[in-house]
Amino acid sequence: MKDLRCLIVDDEPLAIDVVVRYLQELNIQNLHTCDNGIEAFQVLQGQEFDLLFLDIEMPQLTGFDLLKSMPQRPLVVITTAYRDYAVEGFEWEVLDYLVKPFSFPRFLQTMEKAMRTMQQPGDSSDKTSLFLKAGQQWVRIDTVDLLYIESLRDYVRVVTTTKTFIVHQPLADISARLPDDQFIRVHRSYTISIGKVDRISEHCAHIGHKIIPISRANRTEVYRRLVQ
Repeated sequence: MKDLRCLIVDDEPLAIDVVVRYLQELNIQNLHTCDNGIEAFQVLQGQEFDLLFLDIEMPQLTGFDLLKSMPQRPLVVITTAYRDYAVEGFEWEVLDYLVKPFSFPRFLQTMEKAMRTMQQPGDSSDKTSLFLKAGQQWVRIDTVDLLYIESLRDYVRVVTTTKTFIVHQPLADISARLPDDQFIRVHRSYTISIGKVDRISEHCAHIGHKIIPISRANRTEVYRRLVQ
């Protein structure tokens, strides 16, 4: 994730600073900035980027002019103070359209969308990802590696095949961001990966050595999804 190559193009220094700060929150450090379209055009001639954050209204060369000059381009996120360009932006098949000032949670949605889009052809369709704040840093979790999520009152324990994270976020909020066809809420305190269940016995799901209760209210749907 930290090796993601990003180019930020905007004639407003404060706008550049916002995107840089948000990316650094996600531990993305490979950043290049340009304060005008002409400089960006020159940079793009000699370097490749994974993600381009692009303002529209800039002197001499607008954001759309820059797009027109690029036969091949990275994923593009429009960052603008104007909603009027949204239709034209999506005609250019941009990844997302952020209207300034945009919040970090909204930016996070864009980055999750970028991660999903960047999955290589041939990868399993369940290899989506999400960002969660664990301690003082934001971490990306590939949902294909996710085993289960356990509520701990004000926190949740997120358990993957390799690591465990403690996250200060409600279980319901995280569960809502997971693919419905791959995860299921089995108890008020647990959401599990359907594909990671080893067996079911005595109204419990077994994932490795973890025994997870299946509540009475959820049993019919859980058994329908896991057993039938």
